Amino acid sequence: MTRLRRALSGIAEEAPAANLADLIDLTLAGHRRKRRATAMLSAIATIATVVATGAVTAAVSPSRPHQAAAPGPAEAAPGPTEAAPGPTEATPEPAEAVPDLPEGVVGPLDHAYETPCKVDKKRRNVDCGAVEWRVVTRAGRTYRLPQALAMTAQDRRAPIAISRDGRMLAYYSRQAQAHVVRDLVSGSQVTSPVTLKEARIGAGSMLVLSDDGRHVVFDPREGSKEPGLLIDVRTGKTVRVPGKYEAISVRNGVAELVRYLKTDLWLMPVTGGGKPVRFNGAFMGFSELAPDGRTVVAFERRDPKKWVQEMRTLTLLDAGTGRKLRTVPIRGLPESEPVVVTGLWRSGSELTVLTLGKRARAYGVDIRTGKAHHLADYPNTMSLVLPGIASN
Repeated sequence: MTRLRRALSGIAEEAPAANLADLIDLTLAGHRRKRRATAMLSAIATIATVVATGAVTAAVSPSRPHQAAAPGPAEAAPGPTEAAPGPTEATPEPAEAVPDLPEGVVGPLDHAYETPCKVDKKRRNVDCGAVEWRVVTRAGRTYRLPQALAMTAQDRRAPIAISRDGRMLAYYSRQAQAHVVRDLVSGSQVTSPVTLKEARIGAGSMLVLSDDGRHVVFDPREGSKEPGLLIDVRTGKTVRVPGKYEAISVRNGVAELVRYLKTDLWLMPVTGGGKPVRFNGAFMGFSELAPDGRTVVAFERRDPKKWVQEMRTLTLLDAGTGRKLRTVPIRGLPESEPVVVTGLWRSGSELTVLTLGKRARAYGVDIRTGKAHHLADYPNTMSLVLPGIASN
């Protein structure tokens, strides 16, 4: 059983069987086979809607998020701002009403999303031929991203990734048969000299982008034995990433890699090498390395039927020894919004977590007290991409 299935089993057992069958039939583009915790952003959103309303929702329309905050302390990544009551859901604009991402300086991104497939419930058919990526800047401007492949010829989602500060954008170019990294603040871009056939992008393919835009980690098929690649897009040098590991982040010359089930953490230099550390227990939803350079946060998994409760408790782990440091129950979250993934560190004591209810919400959590406060709302789409979080 995959990690995603374990995480969803609790609510799946309580959901109407007929509606879950419809959901399975309607999500034909590989969503069922995703295993990583971040993939739960789409799957939980859809299943939670089934549980709450007793009806199938094929996709949720994107809405404009609150503007992101200015950078905090030097050790912290830029995070979402304090948010007023969330925006109302808006009907997505037709493609012809949204301009293409222009060349040159655009400004940092707040998030990205993929437009939904067209669903014909009567014919039980899904058409993903017109799916495209769109990006939203911190200033609230939305652009189409036609140069980025959204769906492969095999109906596999081609991921994009955004750097932690929103400045860098990485995507796969069908024309170049390679990844492109664009600096949206300077306007420059680099096309990777490492070409990859489109067919290598499999179900749940993942993409991780370094802070400086120099390195990307490409996982061709999440959960498979097929190895990934850490690519230096400037030089073309590559480092093989074993298929059993998934990338969390690339920062300060180190790729954070996680092996699940028998949970290992490997802080691998971008040049290769290093050794993994084994944790005593099963963990998921790993955070990036904390500003202290020693701590990571994850959710400990013990009972698949209690995933909601388990993912409301942060477990602090020593990345060097694998030792469990302490657990911190999160306080102040709405009961109706399950926590689905950790986000960026806002400071040495505050970590972002994401929840899903009627919309995706970001909260800052004090890892000393567990107290949470609302930061921002995001569109509850099938493919929300946020800065610094591995995308698939």
